[in-house]
Amino acid sequence: MRFDARPILHYYQFVDPQLLKHRLIESMIYLHVQPPGLNIYTGIALKLFPHSYPIALHIAHLVLGLAICWLIYYLMRVLSVSRWIAFALAAWFTVSPGVVLFENYMLYEYVVCFLLAASAAALWRNAAGNSLPCLPLFFTLLLALVLFRNMFHLIYVVAILAALVYVFKGSRQRILLAGALPLLVVLGLYTKNWILFGSFSGSTWLGMNMDSITAHQLTGHEARDLVNGDVISPVSLLDLGSPIELYRPYIQMPARTGIPVLDECVTSTGATNFNCLAFFQVQHAYTRDGLALLRNYPIVYLRSLQAAWFTYFLPAGDFPFFDLNRPRIHALDRFWDVVFFGQFEDASDRKELRRLADRGARASLVLHTGIYLLIGLPALWIWGVTYLVRGVRRKTLDRPSALLIGFLLFNIAYLTAVANLLSSFENNRYRFPFDAFYVVLLGVALQQLIRRYGTAATASGLVATTLPLESNRSTT
Repeated sequence: MRFDARPILHYYQFVDPQLLKHRLIESMIYLHVQPPGLNIYTGIALKLFPHSYPIALHIAHLVLGLAICWLIYYLMRVLSVSRWIAFALAAWFTVSPGVVLFENYMLYEYVVCFLLAASAAALWRNAAGNSLPCLPLFFTLLLALVLFRNMFHLIYVVAILAALVYVFKGSRQRILLAGALPLLVVLGLYTKNWILFGSFSGSTWLGMNMDSITAHQLTGHEARDLVNGDVISPVSLLDLGSPIELYRPYIQMPARTGIPVLDECVTSTGATNFNCLAFFQVQHAYTRDGLALLRNYPIVYLRSLQAAWFTYFLPAGDFPFFDLNRPRIHALDRFWDVVFFGQFEDASDRKELRRLADRGARASLVLHTGIYLLIGLPALWIWGVTYLVRGVRRKTLDRPSALLIGFLLFNIAYLTAVANLLSSFENNRYRFPFDAFYVVLLGVALQQLIRRYGTAATASGLVATTLPLESNRSTT
């Protein structure tokens, strides 16, 4: 295994490395295509370790891996899961190939996984011990999530803040004070983007997303017919992520601002800079075409949903861009996917999967996804909701445990909905950061199963051993 730092040089999520090294603050102010957290994190590493940043980032990810492992164990233990179940599941998660691949891959997911697990632990600590430092820490972690990933919207923070105010009615002032500063920072980010770019959001990528869930789902024949029928523009014939030169016939290049992150549409490494102002016009074209398709040809969105749910249930390691490390552990990875996730056919070639679907072999496609995940993850979430509701009604769950389980279930539901409604290709990657929450729920479910049937078995054994004695006494 080798730490893969190539995304810094080539992926759209990263600002030009030269700008991160030499114009970090300016670039973050004018970054609009996504929140600034990932690039601040990367920029600091590039500034401190300009020649050895892959090693520094690798060490940081290893430390995060240790923390994630401990946090998963800790969350299960505070939910009354036995030491051995908590240890076994935390270890199983940590050494699984998909987790190891993300640990050695430079993108959002591993950091977001840590932030989610840490925020859950901070929430429980505050609820259980009324610990004053843990409440500001919790909201700071939520702020970090918003700054790292545009899936964590302002609505996400407001919903959690409102829920805590409702649950802890006697501590409303303290909760509002703890959440005020992080909320103001999020509002500041949104307001900055509104003033500079006319978008009250943490990211302006929604236009590109619109293409991925609409026009990208068209066949070549369908796309040409819709263009000829003036339903959509020729822009939608271009693959998302094409160089700006291919869009020039359909846009007017904006005047230069003197700010490289807005002016240069190609980075110093040769990658496309989607933060370039010229791409605003491209996004607007994709948005118009996407809305037209939703009105006139909505089947494309149904295709997107189908692809989204299919990829959502893929094992975490089945990701096309793990081309550096996945071949090194291919045998172990396939063994793990078959035994633990029920993926009986390899799904690495997504284009081949599309060809199978086009040929009508949809029934056999289920063998390419994780069948155990397809069944187990929804069942686990539904069980969790039932367990929470019953526990609250019957008062068998204390408030800290109920709050923690509610937080896990809310994040799973919220992030699943956002990922599957607004994307269709990398949904198992979007699922990975909260896979740890599924593992914690699994630990709680196994513990409850053992308690129920273990208690029943013990009671049966006691009855079997005492009945003859009672019979002898009565005979005597």
